[in-house]
Amino acid sequence: MKTEQNSPNKIFIKLFVTVFLLIGMNVNAQTLRFDQEELAYMPASTLIELYKQVIVSPVQVVEAQKAQWEKTNNEVNSTTFVHFENAIKLAKESEKRYKNGTYRELEGITVGVKDEHYDAGWVVTFGTNMHKNDPPMKEADPVVTKLKAAGAIPMLQTTVPELYLNFVTNTRAWGVTRNPWNNKYAVGGSSGGSGAALAAGYCTIATGSDMGGSIRIPAAFNGVYGYKTGPGELHTGNPISHFSASGPMARNFSDMVLMHNVIAGPGKYSVNVFEHDRNPDYYPSLQGLKIAYVGGMGIVEPTKEVEAAMKDAMTVLRDAGAEVDVVELNIGLTPEDISHTISSLALGGAMGAGFMAYEESTDEMTTYGSYFVKKALKGEYSNKDLLQAEQKINEMYANIVDQIYEKGYDVFLVPTMPTSHIPADFDFTTDKIVEDGIEYHPFVGMQYTLPFNFLNWMPIVNVPAGISTQGMPIGMQIVGKPYDTETVFRVAYNYDRKGLQLFKGDLIPK
Repeated sequence: MKTEQNSPNKIFIKLFVTVFLLIGMNVNAQTLRFDQEELAYMPASTLIELYKQVIVSPVQVVEAQKAQWEKTNNEVNSTTFVHFENAIKLAKESEKRYKNGTYRELEGITVGVKDEHYDAGWVVTFGTNMHKNDPPMKEADPVVTKLKAAGAIPMLQTTVPELYLNFVTNTRAWGVTRNPWNNKYAVGGSSGGSGAALAAGYCTIATGSDMGGSIRIPAAFNGVYGYKTGPGELHTGNPISHFSASGPMARNFSDMVLMHNVIAGPGKYSVNVFEHDRNPDYYPSLQGLKIAYVGGMGIVEPTKEVEAAMKDAMTVLRDAGAEVDVVELNIGLTPEDISHTISSLALGGAMGAGFMAYEESTDEMTTYGSYFVKKALKGEYSNKDLLQAEQKINEMYANIVDQIYEKGYDVFLVPTMPTSHIPADFDFTTDKIVEDGIEYHPFVGMQYTLPFNFLNWMPIVNVPAGISTQGMPIGMQIVGKPYDTETVFRVAYNYDRKGLQLFKGDLIPK
């Protein structure tokens, strides 16, 4: 698909600015004023146009988001380290670039950086006390290097579960991260702090990574957009672990794509990343597209509230021109199969070997961290388990092809989670989730996401589909055929234009 140079969104913003600057009662840049909350939540695409016209300064946005952090982060607790002083310095440089016309693609846009990615001089803690006193990193990682080269401002380091091993963000090192929409509930994991920082207005875009739902789950919990990339799209430090990848998170589709176009493609030391063809930020209607909604995929049924949100989302996509049907899909995995398969892939491979370094530290770890480390130390997973995992992956994909693609469907829809009501301090080793009379498997947070890490070649975007009676966002996954990012983005773009609009009016966390 050819990239559009002036999408309707960009044209609207430019017209908005022009009207205020050139028409009417001699309105000028000094007349327009935005309050702290407006600046903190303003989309990157809007900010860039306002920066170009010198109506808003990047310094103002850094200050507004810093004020949001000071106002609510005592309750949310979504950051490890903050870098406001350097952010102000970089924002002033961006301000000069806009004035002299040397601005770059993400000039002056603030970024929340997951405690996995890093800038030079930062400490990466992996969410554990074992690394809080590690030496600072000597240079930025490839994702942050690209963001900085595009003019973005890395401002916050965001919380993660210990060693990224949970779907809620609760550690001994940093405490419990709580959801800005409802502090009682979780922000997800492992990119939980990034999702929360976006929802709370602490940054404009954020980095994430996903080896079991770690972008999509926090995106769903916090009501933001998140893209699970596939192997070969972005640099990874684990080239043989096909199920894990980094990706963008943002409050709307346009910002997510804007960020993805910057960070995608190879870095200096990327061994398995292909050159990136830019994704458009504008797509045609869904006319002629066939979409299947597949519910719980034979694993477990979602709650009534989640089902209701899915029905609303399907209506949005039908109104956008798509044919949307409810289709029976059984991928052939039980919750126990899912748990065993990810353990085989992770603990039976390179990641499990890496856990050997924590053999003497399990008493200092969270219960869930020590649970996985001890399993790795026992050597429970062998080459036989890896072989069985590959067989499960092939069987699952065959089921999807036979039940969905062979029937002519282009993409399918899945709830991101069976429920959004997971306590912030949930411990899957001891706690239970019961809702609508269903007692869910302890891995409830990953039941609908992990299958697509096994099949990581299938691109997925999480979109916000609803708000629960407890005020919690409900997410929906748009799942594409292997490497068919274009169709997934086309659906997500149309949904963003016509679907649930969070972070506007009353739909902002308070």
